[in-house]
Amino acid sequence: MSAKITLKESYLGIPTSAWKVILGFTLFRLFLGLILPLTPQEAYYWSWSRDLALSYFDHPPLASYSIWFTTLIFGQTIFGIKLAAVLWYLGMNIIWAAMIQEMFDNSRQTFWTLLALNASIVFELYGFVITPDTPLLFCWTATIYALWKLVQTENPKWWYVAGLFMGLAWLGKYSGILLVPSVFLFTIISTKQRRWLLTPHPYLSVFLAILVFSPVLIWNAQHDWMSFAFQGSQRASGMGHWKVKHFGELLGSQFFILSPYLFVVVFATLIRYGRKLFTGLEDKLLLLLSSGLVTSVFFIAVSFRSLVKMNWLAPAYWSLIILGIYHLFQSSNRFNRMRTGVFSSLIFLGIGISVVAIPNVPLGEGNTWSGWKQAAEDVKTLQDSLRNEGESPFIFSTNYKASSLLKFYLPDQPRTYAQDIIGKHALQFDIWPKEEELKGRTGLLVVDNRREYRFKSEKITPYFDEVKKLRTIRIENFGKSVRKIDIYQCSDYKGTE
Repeated sequence: MSAKITLKESYLGIPTSAWKVILGFTLFRLFLGLILPLTPQEAYYWSWSRDLALSYFDHPPLASYSIWFTTLIFGQTIFGIKLAAVLWYLGMNIIWAAMIQEMFDNSRQTFWTLLALNASIVFELYGFVITPDTPLLFCWTATIYALWKLVQTENPKWWYVAGLFMGLAWLGKYSGILLVPSVFLFTIISTKQRRWLLTPHPYLSVFLAILVFSPVLIWNAQHDWMSFAFQGSQRASGMGHWKVKHFGELLGSQFFILSPYLFVVVFATLIRYGRKLFTGLEDKLLLLLSSGLVTSVFFIAVSFRSLVKMNWLAPAYWSLIILGIYHLFQSSNRFNRMRTGVFSSLIFLGIGISVVAIPNVPLGEGNTWSGWKQAAEDVKTLQDSLRNEGESPFIFSTNYKASSLLKFYLPDQPRTYAQDIIGKHALQFDIWPKEEELKGRTGLLVVDNRREYRFKSEKITPYFDEVKKLRTIRIENFGKSVRKIDIYQCSDYKGTE
C-alpha cells in the first residue's frame, strides 16, 4: 500500500492531499472563530492578556501571550481571541503532516492519519478555543518532531531544538513536565539513542528548557511559590482513597472527546505496543509510543485516587493515533474499516460542534457561555443609573469566570471583581490589586443559576449593609430555560478585613 510522492505532488515535503486537510480545517476553525461565543475559560485567559506578567496564579503565561498578540492585531474581539488557537493548530498540523510523511513515506497514510487527528473533539476543540492546552500541544508535538530529526540526522543540534520547545511546553502548561520522563524513556530504551546519555547534549537541552521556563520560576519566587503549590502539593493533598468511580468517569469522558472509534484505536494501540516496549521497536515507533505512554499511564493511575479532567490526557493522544493508524495500514483488509471509523468520528465531531454552534442551546450545566452579553448590557444600564444618583458602583460576581465574561462584554472592558470581594480565594483575581478603595461603595453582583455561580445570601450579606435584587434575565430556547442571571445591588461594602 506504498504511496511515495514526487516534488510535484508535495510542498515542503508534505503531500498536497495533506495540505488540503490542513487548509480545510484551518478555514473551518476561522469560520468557527467568527460565529461561536466566548467561553468562560477564554475570557479568563484573555483577562490575563490585559495585564501581562511573567506568569499567573494557576497557569504559565504562553496562552495569554498569544491572545495578547492576536488581539493586538484584530482587536479585543472574540475572533481576535480565538485566532490564537487557530494559529497554534495550523502550526501543529504542519508538524504532524511533516513528521508522518517523513516517518512512513506514504502520502495516503499521511492523509488518513491527519484526517483522523482532526476528527476528534479533543483536538478540534483546542483549535478554536484558546486555553493553556493549545500551546502545550503544539510545543509537545514540536519537541517530539525535533527528536525525530535527531534520529534521522544524528546531529546534536536537535537536542537543543527539543530543549527549546520543551521549555515552551512548560510555559504553556505545567503538565508539559511529563515530556521529561517521556523523552528519557525513549532515549534509555532505544539501543541507538541511549549513547546520547553519555554526552552533555541531553542535559544541556534540559538546562535550556529551564532557561526558557525561567519567567515562571521568577514569578513564583516573587509570589511565595503559590502557583507551584496550587498545581502541585495542593492537588496531591486532595487525593483521597482508591475510587474506581473516578476511573470510570475518566473512561467515559475520553470515549466522548476522542470519539468511540478513536477511543478504541488509542487504547488498543497502548496495549498492543506497550507490550512491545522492550522488544526492539524501531526508533520511530518507540518515539511515538514513549510520547503517549508516560502521560497515559500517569493520569490513568491518578484517576484511581482523584478526578482527572477530560483534557489532561490530550498530549498523549496524537502520537498514539499516528501509531494506531500506522498499524491499521499494515494490513490492506483493515483499510475500509479504518476509513469507516474515521468518517464516523467526523460525524461525531460535526454533531458536537453543531450543538455548541446553536445559540443558547439548552445543555443545562454544560452551557457555560449563554446570557453574559445581555447581562453586561443590563449591568451597564444599572451602573449608569446609579452613577446618575451619585453612586460609584463596582461590579463583581461569585466566580472568577463570570467576572471575566462580564469584563469582556462591558463597554470599555473595565476592572471587575470576583469572589475575592467576599473573602474567598479567586485565583488570579487575588493577585491583582484593587484599583481603588471599595469600602463604603455599592457593588453590582451578577450571578447565574449554575451550581458554581449561584447566589447564596449567607455568603454575601455579611459584607454589605443591604442586598436587594434589581433584575432577573431569563434566556430561553427550544421552549426550555437556558440561563437565569440575577443582578443584585449590594450597598455599603464593608471590606474583608
